[in-house]
Amino acid sequence: MLERFFSKEEIRRITRSIINLPTLPTVVAKMLEMLDNPKTSAAQLSRLISGDQVLTAKVLRLANSAFYAFPQPISTVNLAVVVLGFDVVKNLVIGISVIESFSKEADGYFDVMRFWEHSIGCGVAARMLARMYGYQVSGEAFTAGLLHDIGKLVMREHLKVEFLEVLGKVQQGKTFLEAEEELLGVTHAEIGNWLAERWNFPVVLQEAILCHHRPGEARKEPMLAAIVHFADVICKHAEVGFSGDHVKPPLDEAVYDVLSPKLTEEGEVDMGFYVSKLRDEMERAEGFVSTILGKELEPSRGGPLGGDRFPEAGVAQDSGKVD
Repeated sequence: MLERFFSKEEIRRITRSIINLPTLPTVVAKMLEMLDNPKTSAAQLSRLISGDQVLTAKVLRLANSAFYAFPQPISTVNLAVVVLGFDVVKNLVIGISVIESFSKEADGYFDVMRFWEHSIGCGVAARMLARMYGYQVSGEAFTAGLLHDIGKLVMREHLKVEFLEVLGKVQQGKTFLEAEEELLGVTHAEIGNWLAERWNFPVVLQEAILCHHRPGEARKEPMLAAIVHFADVICKHAEVGFSGDHVKPPLDEAVYDVLSPKLTEEGEVDMGFYVSKLRDEMERAEGFVSTILGKELEPSRGGPLGGDRFPEAGVAQDSGKVD
């Protein structure tokens, strides 16, 4: 067991003092500032993105992926901004930049690539649900789903001892959330919210991250929080990637009130229906997923929802010591 725990305020201070974020303070911070100005043009936004060659290449590849299904090739960032719209491009850039800001190096305890597969799957599911239930900004739902568990990576990189203790409790049968609350008195949802605050993300994104386990507590945009929670539950039932534990949680009661999900004849949420819909979405999104992750998906592992892609073990398969 840990001999000493960080207090909640100490964890908040550590989170808010993280400075090694290579892309966010430049492109994303400036972009969010520009988008607050109604006079910002597509040309101005595209010039900002074009200043980062890696980001430019990824935005163009994403815009041309089957995920967006445009009939004609999109050859310039300016055209991508015009065709996709400010909100979609903003959320793409946020997503890419956040993933680039955290290490994808494997260790013997936590498979980060599978973590991102779950996170992206949750983004895809949230976008799907936003369209099903009429949430106006589906790109915002994608980003909220993508970033909902970002607090876990903050813990992994900056609170390593505490993170390993939480994983130990998970291996004993606790959920990740239960283990955090028992050991730390603070959760990855709170840590992710603090980080989103530090990055000056929109308030509705901050709230969706904070409330993704308890959407009934959302006040600014309850529908977005409900969508992210529902997306997370669908992905866990579909076994998309790995987010820290293998528990398949029930839906929070708030989702029934806000979204009115499809039910079976027995009155249960028709999870098979939503998993099937997500499977279709993920097949279209495979190129999108590989672009965001910065790697090609391995065909031998079965694709985004293939069974071999998601082994039962919750930790990396080559378990060993953390360096």
